[in-house]
Amino acid sequence: MFISSSSELPKQGEFPPVWKLVCAFLVVYFGYGLNFLAVKVGVETMPPFLFAGAHVFLAGAVIMGWALFCKAPLAIGGRGLLRAAVSSFFLFVGGVGLVTLGEKLGIGSGMAAVIKASVPLWVVVLEALRPAGEKANFRVVCGVLLGAAGVAIMLYPELHFSSCGGHPLGALSLVCSAFLFAVGTLFVRHAPPSESVLCNVAWQMVFGGCFLLAIGLVSGEASVVRVEDVTPHVIGAFLFLWLIHSVAAFSAMNWLLSHLPAPVVTTKFFVSPLIAMVAGKLVLGEAITVSKVVSVAMILLAVAGILWFGKKGKAEALRPDDLDELED
Repeated sequence: MFISSSSELPKQGEFPPVWKLVCAFLVVYFGYGLNFLAVKVGVETMPPFLFAGAHVFLAGAVIMGWALFCKAPLAIGGRGLLRAAVSSFFLFVGGVGLVTLGEKLGIGSGMAAVIKASVPLWVVVLEALRPAGEKANFRVVCGVLLGAAGVAIMLYPELHFSSCGGHPLGALSLVCSAFLFAVGTLFVRHAPPSESVLCNVAWQMVFGGCFLLAIGLVSGEASVVRVEDVTPHVIGAFLFLWLIHSVAAFSAMNWLLSHLPAPVVTTKFFVSPLIAMVAGKLVLGEAITVSKVVSVAMILLAVAGILWFGKKGKAEALRPDDLDELED
C-alpha cells in the first residue's frame, strides 16, 4: 500500500484520500515510536548485535525483494556498492547497533528515543563544519545549543555511577549512535549510492545487517544464545522491528514524503519520542521525571527550530529525498 519505487512528487490531481494519509501517519508514529520499546524487550534475553543484525538484514531482503517485484533498478555498480557499504556502517552499526547495545546496558527505551531524536542537531553541526557545507543561521545555532543542553540534562543522571543503577557506557553509546547516524545521513546526502531511494535503502539494510551480524559473531554473542531465551515476547519484539518498524514504517515514510511537504512528515520527530516515553512507562514502568520532561521539551523545541528554519529561514530544512535522515 505504501512502498514506492520512486520518490518523485505526484502529479496534480493524484492527492491520496485522507484515510490513507491517516493510516500512513499512524504506521510511522507508532512504528518509530514503539521500536525502542521493542528493542528493550528483545535485548532482555538476546545479545544486541545479533538481534539487531537479524531484523535489519531480513528487512533489507524484503525491501530488495519488493524492488525486484516492482522491477526497480538494483544494480548500482562498484562505486555505488562501496558507498552503500560505508553509509550502512554509520547508519546501522552506529545508528541501530549502538542503540540496541545502549538499551542492553540498561538505558530506558524512552530515554533512548529522545537522545536519538537529537540526530538533526548533529547533522547541522557536522554540515556547518564541512568545508563546503551549509552554514547555520542564528536561529539554528540557538536550536543546537538548546538541544545540546536538553541532552546534557537527560544524560547527567545516567553518567553518575550512583544514580539509577549507573549505566554510563549505555548512555555514551546512545550519544555516539546519534552522532554516527548523522555522519551516515550526510554521507548519503552528498554521496548517494544511486538516485533511487528504494535501491539505496535496500542495499544499506543488507550491508548493515551483515555488519551487525558479523560484529555479533566475532564478539562471541552466538555462544550466549539459548533456545529458552527465545520467548514469545522476544519473538513479538523481533517481528515488530522487522515488519512494522523496518519495513512498514519505512515504506509509509517514503510514501508520505512523495505526497506531502517534508516539514509535515517530520512531525515524526516530535510524536515518536513521546510515544516511546509513554510506552516505556506503561509497559516497563520506566520513570518519567521532571528532568526528563524538561529535557524532552528542550530537545524537541530545538529540533523543531532546525527542521523549520534550517534553510534560509524557510520550512524546508529537509528535502523529500532525505529519507535516511528520517529512517530511525
